[in-house]
Amino acid sequence: MAFAGLLLGMVAGLITASIGYIALDLSILICLLIYSFVGALSTLSVTLLAHFLHNRSSEWESNSSHETAVG
Repeated sequence: MAFAGLLLGMVAGLITASIGYIALDLSILICLLIYSFVGALSTLSVTLLAHFLHNRSSEWESNSSHETAVG
């Protein structure tokens, strides 16, 4: 979960910083700040989303009070 968040955060930060540098003509220092902020924010959000989805799916699987269909 954390590895996927880290990779997606790096890619999102790189794309955003590149757009800022190339299209918006921002300075390198501003682009580095954008890279850090967007990368950290997307890493955190992907990791939290994966964590909550994992917790919710394990609750669904562990509920043994439901009867299962036997074919």
